[in-house]
Amino acid sequence: MHDSDSLDSYSVFSVIERDNINFRINCIYADFKSGNNGIVSKEGLCGLDKKIDNESSVSGGEGDDFINGIINHNDKIQTSYFMNDKVKYLPIIIFQNEKRYAYKLYESKSDLENGNYKIISCENNSGTCELYGGDTWVVIQKVPNPSIDFYVLMSLNGQSTFEKANAKKVNLVAGGNSPFEVKSSKAYFKTSTGKKVKSYLVKGDKITLLNLGEDGCLIEYTNSKNKVIDGYISCQDLNIFN
Repeated sequence: MHDSDSLDSYSVFSVIERDNINFRINCIYADFKSGNNGIVSKEGLCGLDKKIDNESSVSGGEGDDFINGIINHNDKIQTSYFMNDKVKYLPIIIFQNEKRYAYKLYESKSDLENGNYKIISCENNSGTCELYGGDTWVVIQKVPNPSIDFYVLMSLNGQSTFEKANAKKVNLVAGGNSPFEVKSSKAYFKTSTGKKVKSYLVKGDKITLLNLGEDGCLIEYTNSKNKVIDGYISCQDLNIFN
């Protein structure tokens, strides 16, 4: 267990397993709330298979790297555009591979202030999705083939254990709170000075809006290998105001 009393509030813990010879850490979990914008995360990373020896640190090291990644990902989002009613809701992409994507949804300003959100996971090119509550932990399996699972933390016989979360089937189109997308056939990335570069996104690509500014929309795009790209795109190429 590793706790923080800094601007960001979080706890990190590891699950230790034992084979015939060694102790290993396969998963690290983090319960996080940003002191910068109030965004909350309950996330896990599995598939580490890290051997523990006399020089290993269970609470630091890889655990610190993991939580720093969560902090950096969430703190990039300047939620003032949401709090100032420039967009109607706040969807944040948290995972994507070739089969599905998942995002966190704040439906109102009071939800963000109170740490209330939903988790929605959808098959690509499908309007059928699964809806999870804010107590759900999003657990990513490491590369080379990243995948996602959803759990709830329960107490059984005095011990904490993760169990598969129950989902409600929902129709994304009917809900009206889908992720922000590219609406143009091509949306080219730009430098902070407005110069167009060669890389671009295409219609239907889902994005997280990081900030609205005079230089355009600063966005985050997660590709099918769950790798993240940040950059500026013209706000006119996005459906954020629809």
